[in-house]
Amino acid sequence: MVLYISQGTKAVEGLTFKMPGRSAQRFSTKAFENMKKLRLLQLSGVQLDGDFKYLSKQLRWLHWNGFPLTCIPSNFYQRNLVSIVLENSNVKLVWKEMQVLIWIVLYFELFLLFIFMNAS
Repeated sequence: MVLYISQGTKAVEGLTFKMPGRSAQRFSTKAFENMKKLRLLQLSGVQLDGDFKYLSKQLRWLHWNGFPLTCIPSNFYQRNLVSIVLENSNVKLVWKEMQVLIWIVLYFELFLLFIFMNAS
């Protein structure tokens, strides 16, 4: 319901949103603008439209089944992320520009790709 009415609050620390069906439901990234403490986000059957800068800078864990983009947006703050799981995604290129992460796990169908990076 929070995404439908775009009224998330700073009290929200975790959000799971799973939509049934084959076509993804579309929501604005602005729905996340006030969720400053959001640390855990799980999406399935959801497409976010807009600027990814609205997602919380406190986000630590992201699981997104059906991530629709071909690369992770460069304006998506990732410095605090510990885990990204993009299951059944369209990702072809992880980043257009180098990003700093402790570790990332991407699930592409049955194929696992692990990337380890050092923060310097």
